[in-house]
Amino acid sequence: MFTLTKALEKALLQHFIYMKVNIAYAINKPFPFFEALRDKSFITERMYKESLEACQNLVPLSKVVHNILTSLEQTFHPSVLLTLFSKVNLREYPSLVAIFRSFRNGNVVSLILVTCAVVLQ
Repeated sequence: MFTLTKALEKALLQHFIYMKVNIAYAINKPFPFFEALRDKSFITERMYKESLEACQNLVPLSKVVHNILTSLEQTFHPSVLLTLFSKVNLREYPSLVAIFRSFRNGNVVSLILVTCAVVLQ
C-alpha cells in the first residue's frame, strides 16, 4: 500500500478544487457516477437520494454534481480520485479523460496517482 505525504494530498486536493467545474460538466448522466460514490461510501444514501431528486426536479446535473464534489472536497481523500477516474467512469464519461490526464501530466503526483490506480484496480 502506498502512503501519500500531506504535501502530496494537498496538491491533489488543490487540483481537484481547480478542476471541480470541469468535472461537473464532464458528468452528463447520473448513472454510474452517483452509484459509485454511494457504493464506496463517499456520499451517504441521503445525499445520493437528494441528488437524484434534484435531477428529477430539473436542477441542472452539472450543479448537482458540483454540489457533490464540494461535499467531497470537505472530506477529501485521494482514493476518491480512483473512483472518479475508474475505468467505468472514463468509458461512460469520455470528457473525464482529459481531466484525468491533467492530474497525471508530468509531475510526481501523476506517477503516484497512476501507480495507485494500477495497484488498486
